[in-house]
Amino acid sequence: MMSLLDFILSQPSFTETRIPSLYSDFRRLKDSNPDGYEANVNVWKIALINATRTLVPKTDKEDGSAGSAGSVVRDDVLVIHSGSKLLDSLSSAKWGRPLGLSAVFEEQAAQHRFVPKSIFLAQKFSIYKDPQWRVIKYGSSMARWAFRDTFVSEYYQTLVSWRKKDGLPEADYVILENVEAAAKVLLSRVKAASQRTTLKFAGVYTVEMIKDLFSVDPFGTASINMADGNDLNQNDVPILSDLDMSILIKHITRDMQQAVSSGTIIKFKIGSEALTPISEEETTVAKLCSMIHQLDKRVSTQHSQAIASRQKSAEYISKRPQTEHYKNLALAELKKSKVAESTITKSMKYKLQLETLLENIESAHDNLEMTRIMENSLPVLEQLNKRVGGADKVADLVEQVQQQAAETAEIGRIINEATTGQVDEEDIEDEYARLLKEESGQNTEERAEVSGEDLADLLAKATLQDVPDIEDRVDDSKVKKEELKPAAVEN
Repeated sequence: MMSLLDFILSQPSFTETRIPSLYSDFRRLKDSNPDGYEANVNVWKIALINATRTLVPKTDKEDGSAGSAGSVVRDDVLVIHSGSKLLDSLSSAKWGRPLGLSAVFEEQAAQHRFVPKSIFLAQKFSIYKDPQWRVIKYGSSMARWAFRDTFVSEYYQTLVSWRKKDGLPEADYVILENVEAAAKVLLSRVKAASQRTTLKFAGVYTVEMIKDLFSVDPFGTASINMADGNDLNQNDVPILSDLDMSILIKHITRDMQQAVSSGTIIKFKIGSEALTPISEEETTVAKLCSMIHQLDKRVSTQHSQAIASRQKSAEYISKRPQTEHYKNLALAELKKSKVAESTITKSMKYKLQLETLLENIESAHDNLEMTRIMENSLPVLEQLNKRVGGADKVADLVEQVQQQAAETAEIGRIINEATTGQVDEEDIEDEYARLLKEESGQNTEERAEVSGEDLADLLAKATLQDVPDIEDRVDDSKVKKEELKPAAVEN
């Protein structure tokens, strides 16, 4: 594992030309060169925050001892531990000790970026509103700051005394920037988990369950690296400690007001609904879900144990099955496998019982909600019916409406008869005769319009019996009679 010193020196701002200034006592630049002073403080701040997010403590799994010399055994990612151990970890054979590091902590505390751990956890109101440890800066000298609280004033005097000694006070600081980043990731994960479940109490968890589900990779860096196609070892990912989790829950509940907590149970705000105190049924459901989660972990562990034991047993048998020593080892591994399989069976039965109980609670909750809705709807329905006046009143209204509709129709009929004009029947007969006469005249004109050629063709094809009496058809034209008779005789 990379040591803290190696990590700090590998940062882009720690160049060969810049390191001497960063390791020097740049505190005196506060008045003579404010820009240089602020630049050095900012470089150290960024490097230390990156270190808390990136470096993962390396511990010997056999004896629990710390890793190689020069590395910092760190079990917190939201807290930075100030003191002589940090100075020793940053000391370099080439560059010596960072003499201005106390100014970095002093500035971050004044600017509300590093918060003393005890104050962060003890404060009742939001850290963003008016924290009691906040300082009021006036003038150009940091030594002339005034404090609202006696305890914080004494704390500041400790900082100043250590500053004079070129040392750091033994203290723990909550890195607010890290807390805010981890809170954002945690809330997004809780929201995503609530969208994947059908449980009514999706946003309610035990603290232990929150730690198991969401403590790994608290800043989401592993997800980003995996999305980029990079392989990331689980051991290289930071994990929230118990202290980190306490700080994170305090921030989410007190400062962000996105959850409420009762100590062991935490309920997150899901959607736009307002947060309410944790109820007894929510506590029960959270504990049931936590037990189911623990059983799932146990089943997974026992399953891996059973597979590993059977593999070892097969290895022992394949070596020297006739040897009593290997035989006993193989039998012992088979026994372990059987015990693990039996535990898996029992755990699955317990899990099924808990899931059935959880479903019953969910069903009972639905029934309760339905009952409450019906109870709340009943007064409204009664009030509306009362405003209507009951069924008898409605029946009377319907009858009255029907009567008025009939009367309206009768009135319309009378009005229609009164406004309709009288018509003379003889005038109608005369008009009909005139139209009929005009129609007959039009037909006669149409027949007279037949051409001579067409008439000659018709007469040529007709027989004498087919020719009608011309006198009956034409009474007023003797000329036409004389012209038509010869043609008919010839034919």
